[in-house]
Order: sequence, then C-alpha cells, then structure tokens
Amino acid sequence: MPRRLIALLLTLLLSACAGSSLFQPYPARLAPVKQAIERGDSGQALAQLKPGLEGADGLLYAQEAGRVAALGGDPDASQGYYQLAMAEYNKYDWKAIVSLTDLTAQLGGATVSDNLIPYHGQAYERVMLHQQQSLNYLWQRDLEGALVEVRRADMAQTESLKAYQDALKSTKALSNAAVDAELTKLDTEAGKAPNSFINAYVLFSNAALYEANGQANDALIDIRKALQVYPDNPVLRQELVRLSCQLAIDCDELSRRYGDPVRPENGQGRLVVLYEAGALPARESIWIPFTWDGFYQQVALPTYRSSGPAPAPLEFELAQTRVRTEPVADLDAMAARALHEQYPFILVRQGIRLTAKHNANRWADRKGGDLGAFTMEVFNAITEQADRRSWLTLPRQAQAWAGYLDAGDYDLSLDGQALSLTLAPGRTTLLWVARQGRLTRIQSILI
Repeated sequence: MPRRLIALLLTLLLSACAGSSLFQPYPARLAPVKQAIERGDSGQALAQLKPGLEGADGLLYAQEAGRVAALGGDPDASQGYYQLAMAEYNKYDWKAIVSLTDLTAQLGGATVSDNLIPYHGQAYERVMLHQQQSLNYLWQRDLEGALVEVRRADMAQTESLKAYQDALKSTKALSNAAVDAELTKLDTEAGKAPNSFINAYVLFSNAALYEANGQANDALIDIRKALQVYPDNPVLRQELVRLSCQLAIDCDELSRRYGDPVRPENGQGRLVVLYEAGALPARESIWIPFTWDGFYQQVALPTYRSSGPAPAPLEFELAQTRVRTEPVADLDAMAARALHEQYPFILVRQGIRLTAKHNANRWADRKGGDLGAFTMEVFNAITEQADRRSWLTLPRQAQAWAGYLDAGDYDLSLDGQALSLTLAPGRTTLLWVARQGRLTRIQSILI
C-alpha cells in the first residue's frame, strides 16, 4: 500500500501540476524575462513569455507580453496581446476576479494549492490593462478606440469595487495571531493606497483624453475621483481648479482652497506628461508551521515586503519651463492593498485545504502506517506553496505633470533618445515615458 500510495502521489503531482506555478513560483518563472528587460532586450523577453500564453496562466502571460511589446516600441503587438488578456477576463464575472470564487476551477486549489487555480487576474491589473491599451490605440492615431478603453477603465473601477463589497459581506476569514500580524505589516505596505480599485493615474490619463476630445465634464469627474484617493496631490489639485473654473463650477471656492487656476496664454498648447517608473515587486511567502492531531502541517501565504526608495521624478526643461513630474499612483502600494483585500478569500480556501490535507493524513496513517503518514505529510508540505502570481512588468510608480507651453516644435532628449514634440494652440500633446531596466520608451502625440 505505501508504494502504491507514493506512486499515486507522484503521478498526481506530475500530471496536475505540470505547467503551473506550484513547484517553480511565478517570480522565478519570470526571472529570464526580467533579465532580458534589464539588458534592454524586449525581443528575448517576449520569446520567454510566448510559451506561457497557452497554459492555465495564459491571461497573466498575455498581460506581461503586452507590456513588454509596448516597452519595445511595438504597439500593434502589444494591442494583440492585451486583446488576448481581455478575452480571458471576459470569461469571468467581477466576483470571480476579486475573490476567486469560480468553484469549477477550485477543486485542485481547494485540496492542493491556489497555484492550481487558473489565473483570473486582479482588479487593479484589469484597470491598468484598459489604460495601457488606450495608449496603444492613441499611438496608432485612433482616438475613438482609445476613448473606448478609457470608458472601460472607468467602468472597471466602479464595478470591481462593488463586486468586492458584495463578496466581502458573506465571507468570514479565519483568525490566527501570525496571520493577523502579517496583515498588519501588509497594511503598512499598502498605506499609500486606500483601496486597489480606484487608480488615480488611470483617472488622470483618462481625463487628459476626455478633455482632448472636448469632454471637459467627463475629465472633471475623473479628476475629482482621483483627488479622493490622493487628496494632497498638487497636480490633481491644479487640474481640479483649472477644469472647475473652465466649466464655471465652484471656481471661487476651489481657488480659495487650492490656489488660482493655471490658464493658457495666447498661442500656448497643453502638455500632459505620463511617466511610468520601475517594475512591481514580486510577492513573497510566509510559512506558518503547526501540528494537528500529531500530523505536521504548514500554511504558506503570500505577502509583500518593502521595495525600497520610490523612483525619482522625471525632470527636463522645455520652452524655458522646468517640467518635474509628481507621483499620482503607487502601484506597489496598490498591489499590497489588493492582496490585503483578498486575504479573507485566501484564508477561506486555506481552511478548506487544511481540512482536506488533515483528512488525507489520517487516511494515509490508517492505510499505510507510519510510512504512509510520512509520505502524505511530505506531499502536503511540498504542495503548500503561496500563490505569488501577479503582473510583474507593470510600473512600480506612475507620475504625471500638466501645463501650458508656447506652441511650436521642440526637440527633447531623454536617456539618449531624441524625440520631436509639437504643441499647438488649444490642443493637447501627450508625452509618455516608461522606464524599466534598460528599456526606456518615449512616445508623444498631438491630439
């Protein structure tokens, strides 16, 4: 019996876990991609990602590939990869995304590991996906396509928050001193993000496109939402006052509170700078060992640790104006907040898994004696791995700047790359700068 038990367990491990992140955590699987990005080789990074598009984590690999293609200067390819990811998202409702409650996918996850549940994505990732796709459309001079993604990003933020609130009502998480202590640490890491659903950077980017299309009211709505998340942000305050006074809505009150609005002079155009810096840190693992009826068990949970100093601002001079970006979203904090929000659902699944593994220990002890029990304990320990999957090529921090400059053509050089900027009276020029490893992508468009 022990030999048959061992053979059965090995067969299950090799068949059910093939292609998953169970034995090799996702950050380790993505390491060759990150190395290629550090070298500035987007082509090699994409080659490393393509095999994963066909697996259970295909949505995650499609997101990574879309981002890498964009950093490599190929918006067409990026658009295609993001469309693959969106097709996967459309297979699930919001409740499944925010809480992983798709029961048909949880048989393996409930009894073995969360890593066997196909990756459904996360709410903040889906919101960023729409924003990144809007830029792809923009670089192809398809403003209408970009605005479709802008509206989808706005809708995603609202719907994901509602789905999370609904799912949380019926969930009671397990309580444990070690878990509670880790949640306190995680809450500290997420301090700059009150929730993971409302992204001020996405709202700022959306507002710029709305306004460029003559939809100042929609732009004002998004800036108001963004300021609720970052109430002390000087860029968002400036935009709120400017748009409010432009639309004659609470202009005097907001001017007294935040200062006079910045208005364009004759012959000036509007410049909006979007700066994406660094890469999101990977999730880490914590293990909590214990015994239950004399059987050894352990719990593995994902967490985040401090990722060091924040990226420096982007600074350059243009038309005798000093441009210096300000942070409008800390995506590392949003990722930590998203994990904190998911913990009630993670712990529910963990409770189901612990019970299943405990029952398996008792069965193995009855059928196979000490060797059977030991084999099952080893199996449970090996398969108890924290789910560390997340979109790792997203920027760590997003920054922004907006202002008016004299119209004309300008030459800009950043990181050794030369770019021609055109500003026109009454129009918006969008400048996008993304830095990750040795890959720096600079693109602009006059809208």
